[in-house]
Amino acid sequence: MKNFNTYIQLSILLFLILLSSCVNDDSFFPEENRDDVVSSTAMVTVLNNFNSDVTFPAENQQCFKFVYPITLGYNTDSTIRIDSYDGLIDVISSQGVNFNITGLQFPIQIVFRDTDVEVSIANETALLNILRECEFDTVRDEFDRFFNSCFKFDYPVILIDTGGNETDIASEEEFQIFYQNQGSVYQPDFKFPVNVLVAPNFESTSIETYFGFFRIMESCERRCPELNFTFELEDRFNLGYRFVADFPNLEVIGSYSWFINGEFIEDDGPNNQGDNLLLRDFDAPGVYEVCIKTETETCPEGIEFCKTIEVTTVCPELFFEFEQEPGTLGYSFVANFEGIDELTYQWFIDNQLIEQDGGANGDNMFFSELSPGVHNVCIKTTTPSCPDGVEFCEEIIVEPICPDLFFTIEQEGNTPSYNFTAQFPDIDTVTYEWVINGDIIEQDGGPGADNTLFFQFDPGTYEICIRAETDTCPEGTQFCEELIIQ
Repeated sequence: MKNFNTYIQLSILLFLILLSSCVNDDSFFPEENRDDVVSSTAMVTVLNNFNSDVTFPAENQQCFKFVYPITLGYNTDSTIRIDSYDGLIDVISSQGVNFNITGLQFPIQIVFRDTDVEVSIANETALLNILRECEFDTVRDEFDRFFNSCFKFDYPVILIDTGGNETDIASEEEFQIFYQNQGSVYQPDFKFPVNVLVAPNFESTSIETYFGFFRIMESCERRCPELNFTFELEDRFNLGYRFVADFPNLEVIGSYSWFINGEFIEDDGPNNQGDNLLLRDFDAPGVYEVCIKTETETCPEGIEFCKTIEVTTVCPELFFEFEQEPGTLGYSFVANFEGIDELTYQWFIDNQLIEQDGGANGDNMFFSELSPGVHNVCIKTTTPSCPDGVEFCEEIIVEPICPDLFFTIEQEGNTPSYNFTAQFPDIDTVTYEWVINGDIIEQDGGPGADNTLFFQFDPGTYEICIRAETDTCPEGTQFCEELIIQ
């Protein structure tokens, strides 16, 4: 019993010594409850940004310094007056999950680095503006960065809107609607405690203050980097895709690798003089898994981020128009369809390849003299996006163009002698034959011809014709008159 009493006396003495030492350091000892200390996410952010993983920067290296004293509030409803930067460091260092700063007494004064002008900060909004000016990551910045990848809400949760009203949120959909409605400057304002599901196993954890939020996000940042990339289809017919790596701390990570379906493609990142860009023309439609992978000192087991890309079959809708040159068998063809500058195609007439066209240097037209008859004109193409090929065809019925032959007959008196004179359009360019009862009498027509025939007949019946064949009338045409000689 005597030993026990001695132990009690020593314990009381030690407690009094410790209490005395704390009280003498008025920069770090909780005071009585103060009603004028308000909750301040901005102040929590300041303390988090002033901190360092290795050591605290000197006061003159911070973006700004406080004009002391300042009064801070704890999550235990107690307050503390800080008289110096060293005292502030002590407060930051001594924080824990169950004992941390949550509030501040306004107004305060600050002095920006390399100046001696005091700036008065009257409220939370003004302090948030200072954070943005110093490019500090706010609670909103960190929340947006880590939400869903580092932690998720274990619904329901209660948030306070910009009007100071509590809102019960029961699902991710309700949260997204609420979050968007508050605007881009809104700082997540929770009614604690808040239950969150923390990566990597997304186990439920209760958070009592913003200090707990920052610790969870710091653990995620230390664990493994957050990878991401975006992609877009740039050349639909050649299946050309553009992948761009875009994630926080890309410069810090320095190096990562691209993979497609598990096959290494290339190293990328600042340490590899990379452009954080992957351009890829896929060979054929299909489903591909594109990944970026990296290892860091804080993530030696490695991490990867993948997206499944469905490369679909896309065939161009080919089309061309045509018109016939007046009075000829010449046809002009002009192709015109969406994407014509992005691919090459071929012209065919009756399955015979005529020419290659399309692409950046194609004129997308051609001219052809067609013979009378039925012709099938097509354009065809095969692309990586359309491996089975596609075609567009028009059936063209070409009618012959024959000269409109004609001649007149004139008898010389009452004799059996007759003069025949040919008269028809384009007679100077058309050659023809004079035919009597199937016998060719002479060739006529064309430049310099007299286009006349003199003939003496014996009594009988005769069929007098002129007959012509041309390129546009290969089957020939004729004009005939019957003549009866008594």
